[in-house]
Amino acid sequence: MIIEKSNRSRRRIAAVGMYDGVHLGHRYLIDYLSLEARSRNLTPSVVTFRNHPLSVVRPDDAPPMLMEPDEKFLRLEQAGADDIIVLDFDEKMRHMPAAGFLKMLHKNYAIDSLVVGFNNRFGHNRTDGFQQYQAIGREIGMEVLEAPEYKGIGSPVSSSIIRTNLAQGLIDQANIALGRNYTLEGPVVPGRQLGRTLGFPTANIVPDFKNICIPGCGVYAALTTTPDKVRRPTILNIGHRPTVEADGDKAPISIEAHILDYAGYLYGERLTIEFIEKLRDERKFDSLEKLKKAISNDTRKARSIFKGLDII
Repeated sequence: MIIEKSNRSRRRIAAVGMYDGVHLGHRYLIDYLSLEARSRNLTPSVVTFRNHPLSVVRPDDAPPMLMEPDEKFLRLEQAGADDIIVLDFDEKMRHMPAAGFLKMLHKNYAIDSLVVGFNNRFGHNRTDGFQQYQAIGREIGMEVLEAPEYKGIGSPVSSSIIRTNLAQGLIDQANIALGRNYTLEGPVVPGRQLGRTLGFPTANIVPDFKNICIPGCGVYAALTTTPDKVRRPTILNIGHRPTVEADGDKAPISIEAHILDYAGYLYGERLTIEFIEKLRDERKFDSLEKLKKAISNDTRKARSIFKGLDII
């Protein structure tokens, strides 16, 4: 259940976080939360934010998100959170001390137990630690538990590390930490159709969520889910298209998918792109013929990656 205003319909145990990406560390925390919930007969819940706190505290440093809010809520539910309490991070919350924040959770959302993630901090000065949270909890009647540190596959895991990996084209490391393939989703829009003239028609995709994290410029092996729900091998180019754009690397970023062995009409359709592996950096070629040869080479590399993999 997604809760967007005060709700005391059932007693809860919760953990607070942005949960961007709902990665392996987040799922480990929710597993621990669910275990503690069963032993206390409480509803396992998470408290999250509609907007990243940095968008208020330091807007210039606010990061792009690894998934849009609705997908995050769905994946939190799939991970085991029965209730998802969604807060708006605003100036009032920014200046709220930890004691006030815990009191608000206890009073407005019937949170009787709070699980604090390893090294997690909240409150306007973020200097309080677990012992201070426990002391506050004793005063207001809230049990405060500290979750163990995640030390499993891909650790250490954090949303910021995943963003860095995506920016650097380290798709395998990002996917391991996420526990799934990183995805972008959006409609196909008209392009210049240059790919068609080169023999490699592409679908130009504009992500639905404007603040989504886009991997670094380059050519990728990917999977595209087409309208018939089939996942198809794809060569994906992200970049400024310096070979064909007069502005070179100052041209807007484009996302172009060449779906191998597919000829369906896609304009206006929605596609989901899963990133598998980076093939090479984006570069400027001296001629369209050299660009065409490079794309042919990319295709051979991608086919070798997909060959024998049970992912379709």
